[in-house]
Amino acid sequence: MRALHLFSNYKWTGPAEPAHALAAGLHQRGVEVVFRSSGYTKGDARNHVAERGAARGLAPLTDLDLSKHRSPWRDWRDARRLRALVARERFDLVHCHLANDTRIARRALAGLATPLVRTVYDTEPARIARFDWRGLRAARRVFVFARGVEGALAAAGVAPARIVHLEATVDLERFKPEAGGSRRLDSAGSARRRALGFGPDDFLAGIVARVQPQRRFDLLLDAAERVARACPRFRLVVIGRGSKLEAVAREPARARGLLDRVVFFPGYFEGADYVDVLRALDVKLFLVPGTDGTARAVREALACGLPVLCTRRGILPELVRDGVTGRVLDETPAAFAEALAALMNEPEACRRLGEAARKDAEARFSLARQVETVAASYRALLAEAA
Repeated sequence: MRALHLFSNYKWTGPAEPAHALAAGLHQRGVEVVFRSSGYTKGDARNHVAERGAARGLAPLTDLDLSKHRSPWRDWRDARRLRALVARERFDLVHCHLANDTRIARRALAGLATPLVRTVYDTEPARIARFDWRGLRAARRVFVFARGVEGALAAAGVAPARIVHLEATVDLERFKPEAGGSRRLDSAGSARRRALGFGPDDFLAGIVARVQPQRRFDLLLDAAERVARACPRFRLVVIGRGSKLEAVAREPARARGLLDRVVFFPGYFEGADYVDVLRALDVKLFLVPGTDGTARAVREALACGLPVLCTRRGILPELVRDGVTGRVLDETPAAFAEALAALMNEPEACRRLGEAARKDAEARFSLARQVETVAASYRALLAEAA
C-alpha cells in the first residue's frame, strides 16, 4: 500500500508533530508513506517540517509549494503537479492534514479513483474554517480527535461510516514517570526543582503554554492570588514564551504582588530538560487549547503521572477524566483556587490522581494503537474501492 501524505506548512505548528508521528508509524508498520510538506517558505526561513521529517526517516520532499494559505496561482500549479505525481507513482490514497492541502488535493484528484482522506486537528467545530467543510464532505475518510467535531461532521452531511475517531498520542516511554515517583529527592525532577530555586515542600502548579491573551492568564493569576493567601507553599510556574509575555503575564503578576514570590517564569524548555521540568511539578494546569487543538501538553502531563486541572474547552473534558485523572472545572478563579487548595492539602488524593493519569495515558494514548486504527481504515477504504 502506498500513501501520499500532504502537509501545507513549513513551520513546526501544533499539527506537525502528530502528523509526522502517524506517518512514521505507518511507514514502520509496512505502509509505504511519502510525506510532502510545504516547499514554499518566506525569505530564508528554515523548513522545520521537512527537516524533522528527514530525521524520522520521512523523505523531505518539497517539490510542491503547498502554501498554508490560499494562493490561486501556486495552488493551481500544485494541483496539476499533484495529479501527475499521483498517476506516475500510483499512490493508493492521498492523506491530507491541513485545509489548503485538502483543497489542492480535491482539485488534483477530480475524476480519479484515488481516494482522499483527511485528519482534522481542530477539536472545536467553530474553529474549522468555513471553506474547509466542502473538502471534509468530499473526503472518503475523516479522522477526528473530538466527539464534538464528529457530531458536527455528521450534521454537515458527512456519512458516519466515513468518520473515524482517533485518540491523540504521546511518547509514553519518554514521559514515563521515574520509578518511585517524581518527587524523590534523588530524581531528575527533584534536581530540577532545586535548580529552579524551589524547595521539596513547595507545591508546584505548572502551565505549559505560549503566553497569549486568549490563553486566559488573567484567570490563572486571579486563582493564584487566591491560593497564595491561604497556602504559602503554593507556586505557579509558567513554562513557555511569547511576544506578549510581559503585558499578558509578568506585569499583571507584578501588579498583584505575586512576581518572584508566587508566580515564576523559568522560560521555554526542550528535550530532556522539558521532561525534567514536568516531573518536577505536582499538578498541571491547562485553560485554553492553542494551535494544537489536541492539547499535546495535557497528554504529556498525564503520561508523566500528573493530575491535570482544566476547563471545559474543546477536547479537554475528553482528555481529563473528572475526579479520576484530574479535575474539569468551571472557568472561574474560585473553581481553580478551590481545586488547587484541595490537592495541596490532600497529598494522598493528589498521588492517586497522578497514578490514574499515567494508567489512563497508557491505555489511551498509544501511537501503535492509533497507527493500527488508521491502517485498518486504509485497508477498508481500498477494499470498498476494489
